[in-house]
Amino acid sequence: MAGYNIEGKKVIISDDKYKEVYWIELSNLVKEKYFTENREIRDPTVVQEIFKFCFSFFCNKLEEKIQSEKRFSFYLFCHLLHEDSIDIFLMQTQGYKLSINEEKFAASRKILKIILEQSVKYDLNGAPHFAKEMFDNITEYATYLEEMLYIGEWAFISSEYLAKCQLFPKAIGVNYCDDLNEIAFLTYQPYPIFFSHIFKDLPNHESKVALSDCIDDFKNLIEEKYKVKYDDLCYFIAEIIQKPEHKFGVTLLSEIIKNIKANTTVDHNFIDSFYKGLTLNKDVALSIEECFYKNQDIRRHIYRPILEYKIDGKIFNIVGANKWGESMVLLTTNCFPFGIFPEEWKENIDLKKFIEKIDNTHDKILQLPITNILLAKNHPYEIDIKSFATYNKQNINIDNTIGDIDILFLDIQNKRIYVCECKHNRSRFDYNNWKRDYSNFKSKYESQLNRKVEWVKQNIEVIRNHFKFRGNNPIDLDINHFEVIGIFLINAPTLYMYNSTYKCYTINDFERVLNNENPFNEFVVYAEDRKKTYKFNHPYFEDVERQL
Repeated sequence: MAGYNIEGKKVIISDDKYKEVYWIELSNLVKEKYFTENREIRDPTVVQEIFKFCFSFFCNKLEEKIQSEKRFSFYLFCHLLHEDSIDIFLMQTQGYKLSINEEKFAASRKILKIILEQSVKYDLNGAPHFAKEMFDNITEYATYLEEMLYIGEWAFISSEYLAKCQLFPKAIGVNYCDDLNEIAFLTYQPYPIFFSHIFKDLPNHESKVALSDCIDDFKNLIEEKYKVKYDDLCYFIAEIIQKPEHKFGVTLLSEIIKNIKANTTVDHNFIDSFYKGLTLNKDVALSIEECFYKNQDIRRHIYRPILEYKIDGKIFNIVGANKWGESMVLLTTNCFPFGIFPEEWKENIDLKKFIEKIDNTHDKILQLPITNILLAKNHPYEIDIKSFATYNKQNINIDNTIGDIDILFLDIQNKRIYVCECKHNRSRFDYNNWKRDYSNFKSKYESQLNRKVEWVKQNIEVIRNHFKFRGNNPIDLDINHFEVIGIFLINAPTLYMYNSTYKCYTINDFERVLNNENPFNEFVVYAEDRKKTYKFNHPYFEDVERQL
């Protein structure tokens, strides 16, 4: 059994022995459907079809597994494992190194969420004592879960390969090996070098991600506008933590709501909508396929900590103390600042206005650390430029033509004018979501920045006069021979920055650039089949396409 105890917390990860069951079955199906002639397929259209087929295969298998397990105590077991996983994940953020495969642990966390949110769709069977039934069957449950985790992992891997193929069609292929009677997912050289580099490099940026942490403002708004303290809304979480008999988190939400309404002067409509927006039930749950490729959807369990179950015809709820805390942190740092919040909350006008205000001002959260770096380096800069100052005080407006410039600064030593477009992007963690970032930059943001860069190139004298006649710290410099450089400044790392037309820097990389470092190294690759050495530079994937 692939079960582990880490600092008193239980972990179950997938067991690869199930390859003999599922990979062989999938391989036979794929061979029959796609490998009638060739034994290796590189055509991107066909490759994508194969990955879609594999993804559907594993999703269907996982759904069958969930549908066939009707004992509620099994999902209580999954819930408790997920609670433990949050503790372990928090330890990891503090530098704790796991003694198990960290990628498998991360996959386990993802798949546990999907299993839990899919399980709310079905009428489940209860027991005289949930905990006793769970403990009596714990070996069976653990074995069943590791099989489900294997299936879920490969559903996720298939979707990731599909996203990679859609982004970089020449990178991915599939072959069928007659000797082994199985298919294999292929990544062609030199792409593995870059995918590996990205995987290793991304964590280097996380420590300086600027978070719009509005949890305190959120709590204050609730108390001021809806006459209830946030702590009163989640008093049951304290009971789960403090009282051993409540540790399983099984409760009746209706009784909690009734108790709060009876003991406070709170707006009853707000209370109903508040909990409804944090509850995942069969009416809200996404399809199993959507859970994988819409993993930041506001209807996911990651943002809805309360699970609603129908057990023996009666409604019960599960809510974990750790899951509640995780959801509230993610809502206030990675949802509200982007104007994303539960649909059920939109009837609360003051709450809606609060989140809209955060959405409209969240770019400032990124500007602050950037301007602090510029100040430390003594680079003259301007932010939010809608017009440029002139000697006769008849400002030159750009807001209605090219749009405002987020940050413009002068690097006097290196004779450069930087035109900066700030994108306070959401933290994302997989290729499916990075694909959305990539598409936004390529289809929209690049042309916006290009328009501003071209305008600055043609109006150097306007820039010079602005710094000369501005009200604060005016300076007079001859910048006619300065190079104009457009860059994106982003909050969270994303795939696009490795293949961007304009350089795209996180806060971490921007600091390095101003120290005259190059965050994007050259890669030297020797191709054995061609007996040739290649040098690849940023943008990496475009350079690979150009040379190969």
